[in-house]
Amino acid sequence: MTKKRITFTIDEDLDKKIRHLQVELISKTNHGWSYSSVLSVILEEGLKILSTKKLVKK
Repeated sequence: MTKKRITFTIDEDLDKKIRHLQVELISKTNHGWSYSSVLSVILEEGLKILSTKKLVKK
């Protein structure tokens, strides 16, 4: 999988939640987790969930 560098802004509360999840993952797995890798997991799982739901346009 090729990777692409992008820049975006994120709400401070979301940043705190992502960092908290990053700490949990590092603690539970004894493995290094970069901020980018945590975001990738979140996005992939979120996209899986959204793809299984019917999105209705109004």
